Amino acid sequence: MNLGKIKGIQIKLHFSTMLIVGLVGFYAATFFLSLVPEASLIDIILVGIINGLIILLSILIHELFHSIMAQRYGLKVSEIELYLFGGVSKIEEEPRTAKSEFIISFVGPLSSLLLGVLFLVFFIISPSILPVWLFATLLYSGISNIALGFFNLLPAFPMDGGRILRAFLWQRRKNLLSATKTASKVGIFIGYSLMAYGFIQIFLLGILGGFWLILMGSFLRKSARNSYIQTINDFSLSKINVKDIIYPLSLEIPSDMLINDALREYFIKYKKSKFPVVSDNKITGMLDIDDIKKLPAEQRTSSYVENVQRTLLEYPSIYLEDTGKEAMRKLVSIRKKPHVLVVKEKANNNTIGFIDEQDLYLALKFCTLNPNAC
Repeated sequence: MNLGKIKGIQIKLHFSTMLIVGLVGFYAATFFLSLVPEASLIDIILVGIINGLIILLSILIHELFHSIMAQRYGLKVSEIELYLFGGVSKIEEEPRTAKSEFIISFVGPLSSLLLGVLFLVFFIISPSILPVWLFATLLYSGISNIALGFFNLLPAFPMDGGRILRAFLWQRRKNLLSATKTASKVGIFIGYSLMAYGFIQIFLLGILGGFWLILMGSFLRKSARNSYIQTINDFSLSKINVKDIIYPLSLEIPSDMLINDALREYFIKYKKSKFPVVSDNKITGMLDIDDIKKLPAEQRTSSYVENVQRTLLEYPSIYLEDTGKEAMRKLVSIRKKPHVLVVKEKANNNTIGFIDEQDLYLALKFCTLNPNAC
């Protein structure tokens, strides 16, 4: 669900967010009932709903602090997505310095801690004539935001605390990969620890809330490992250029060929899903098998490639001199298939070919086999 834009950042709400809102609301209502056993059903429901919405707003503020600070350091933030485990700011590239990573990572937990303190101050100074459910809401929101802030400061990469740890190690070692490797190991250890504690709660203490710890620990363990792999990939791709990735064109479909002939002579013969289209020895577009599938069978005998192809303007472009990391960033940002980039020469802006995810995968595979070349 798209909620709109703030500072040019698209705000999205995943349906799984409703689960965390419901859980927080349930625990808030339970907390209120423990303080006021004689509370009415309406007051209990009110506390649950309001606190659920407050935690959603708190998570959004937390992520906005990350995103706005990232923008101040020149990083592009495409969107913020709120989901089951809180929220994520989709910053399209890693911070360029240890200092910027530290600040971008720290402002999120700081915002949660400040919100928590603010709620507790209101709780303390509020006049006694206020409804009891409002007192409980201020108290619970203060406690939950402070807990959220401290939880995010756990040194478990890629959580905020883990990124702060990486920034510290990066500054000391002057080596991003080494810092990421250590921070990821800590994150994996904390993930396993949460899972183990969850199992202890369930099987030894009979606390069903341990399932939540197991789920969070599993997610954290997987995220730490994936984030390390992503950092390695980004580092490898930043060392090679698009000209090192792109292959010379050898199979181009003439724009005046019938679709049925193109299917028989190219798609079936070479077993590929897309081919460049040429006219007068110039690349004019791309013919994709998915577009052919949309064409009724009876029209494939009379329609030409030029009528079905996608034009060059439909694809983002990149230059030969750009890095593989920049190519990956642009490919990931493409919302619809096929994920393809037009490759151009910077000197004359001529199109010389295309690259896709498979090309980048092969480049990464080569870097794995021959690290010295990347």
